[in-house]
Amino acid sequence: MWTILELSTINTSKLPHHGPKKFNGKDSVFYTTTSTFKTLSDKGLKNMTLDTTNYPLFVVCFIQEKYKKDNYRLAGLSEYAQYKREKIKHIPFVIVTPCDGDSLCFREFEKMSIDNNNIQNLFWNTASYDSLNMSFFKEKPYYVDYSYLVLIDSKRTIRGYYDARYISEIKRLIEEYQHLRLKEEKKTLLNKNKIESH
Repeated sequence: MWTILELSTINTSKLPHHGPKKFNGKDSVFYTTTSTFKTLSDKGLKNMTLDTTNYPLFVVCFIQEKYKKDNYRLAGLSEYAQYKREKIKHIPFVIVTPCDGDSLCFREFEKMSIDNNNIQNLFWNTASYDSLNMSFFKEKPYYVDYSYLVLIDSKRTIRGYYDARYISEIKRLIEEYQHLRLKEEKKTLLNKNKIESH
């Protein structure tokens, strides 16, 4: 099993880490993001933190009302959510809208969540929405827009950006998500083997 894992494509292709790096005296430390968003409860908005057990990796995107003219820039993801949901059902998606309770875009995305339990609709306060959004795009590649899907790993570092308007980008996201998930599982398996061999 170890030989198969070591010689597989899991090790041959690497996804970059995005965002500013820091040097902690020994190593480079990759930029990390938050995994706390707001959700609507009976008592209004409350914080919801995505745990690494249920969300070892997740995809987040930030949508604003002004994107409505362009199908909220989610045409490719919508296509998969409606007609190819089997291919994305293992990927947790978090769609964050600048809502304080009620908005047109939130109602639109609630429709996308029907029969797609992996798609969460969460919020952020309107006043600080832009600063939260930009924190996921620090030192982003020049061609990346602030509406892109962002792939986050278990250490909450940014591993990829994807333009959700295009099906080809959703395919790339699926492949890179699976690649990262395999790497995570490989690490867990190797750590388990170390513990058992002691």
